[in-house]
Parts: sequence; C-alpha cells; structure tokens
Amino acid sequence: MNYGLYSIFLGMRSRQNTLEAQANNIANASTTGFKAERLVYTSVEAGKKGLGDKQNLVGGVLTSSGIDFTEGSIQQTGRNLDVAIDGDAFLQIQTPRGVRFTRAGNLTLNAGGQLVTKNGDLIVGETGPITVPPEGELSIGQDGSLAVGGQTFDNLKLVRFNNPAASLIKEGNSLFLASGTEQPQENVNSKVVQGSLENSNINSISEMVAMINNNREFESLQKSLTLLMTDLGRKISGEIGKI
Repeated sequence: MNYGLYSIFLGMRSRQNTLEAQANNIANASTTGFKAERLVYTSVEAGKKGLGDKQNLVGGVLTSSGIDFTEGSIQQTGRNLDVAIDGDAFLQIQTPRGVRFTRAGNLTLNAGGQLVTKNGDLIVGETGPITVPPEGELSIGQDGSLAVGGQTFDNLKLVRFNNPAASLIKEGNSLFLASGTEQPQENVNSKVVQGSLENSNINSISEMVAMINNNREFESLQKSLTLLMTDLGRKISGEIGKI
C-alpha cells in the first residue's frame, strides 16, 4: 500500500462527508425546527508500515458527526396552531414507528380533530393523543396547557434531555429518536410560544462560506493526488526501464 495515497484518500473522504452535511444543512435552512449536522475532524495514526521503513507511522484524518441543538430564532406567525418552544424541551409525538421527539411546532388538526404534526403524526398529551373540542378556538398556554372556551382539557407533553447530542438520533422531517442512553425528563424551564415557530439554526451565509473553504481543501488534496500519481508513474517507468 502507498501510504501517501491512503492519507490523501482519508482527507478527501472527510471533505466529501463534510460537503454532504453542509449541502443538507443549506437545503434545510428554511425548515421549521431543523437542527444542523456538524462534522468534527480527528487526526489518526495507523500502525507501522514495516520493520525496515524509515517512516513508521501513517497519518490521516477521520470525521465524526453530531447534531447542533442550539436553539433557532423564534418567528411570529399569528397562526394559533403554530407553537415554538423557548428553551431546551421537545414535543413528544406518536408515529407509526413509535415515540419520537421534535421541535417543529407547525401543527394542524386531522379529520378526527386530533392535534398532529404537518406529517400527520399524533401530538402526545398527558394521557395520549390530543383531541381538540370543536366548540371554539384553541388556546395554548406557556406551560403547554390546552384550552377551548376558557376550559383546560389537556397539556402538551414536553420533555427534555440533559445531553440531547448523546440521547437523540436524528431522523428525517425534524424528528428525533431516543437512543436509550437517557430517559426523557419532565420539562422544567421551557415555555411554549403560541402563534410562533422556531426557525432552523442554520446561518446560510456562514454555511456557504464553510462549503467554499471545504471545496478548496478538497481541490488542494486532488492536486496533491495528481502530483503523487505523476511521481509514482515516473518511478514505475524508471524501474521498468531497468529490466
């Protein structure tokens, strides 16, 4: 194995992974409650090349991903079924695949009068799915209480995690699955803001600048690869000429 080629391969693969994450972040910059994916580079050293080699270690770089749970800005919509969470809590929902958690509060009512997400997943209250009485307009308190005509009938189930980055696995549609490392806890300080939505935590301009820099690094590695391959070609030609 040519370990120079291997090191370049690791570097190019890491930049490719970063590019995919950045592209997905930019594509979801306007998605309600979306949380950015961040990649971290880690320098590694492999084992010895061989007993007689002068260069004993092979360097490279790997990437690991994580979710940035920084809160997005809250934007007022005036729609009474829109809710934003000011704090670190999540809405608990019931999907066909089981319990999930989300920060996307663009809610609606299904044909049965149940409170659901934009994808039709059931919003969970204190005792299960929430059915909204049809007699009047829904009012949602800062504590998640639900009332119609001044009468409270249920509460949004708000939960939090001490370490969401380790406790939640990101799925599509702004949903998160509990990894099992930590049980969801009762909300403490978060407040529900009715008539508002949480924007994604993506800064499109910063993300574009980071993507441009990443592309430059990838191109630089490509040039290094070309030079290395040219040098290898010369050495091979020289060796063949000696035969």
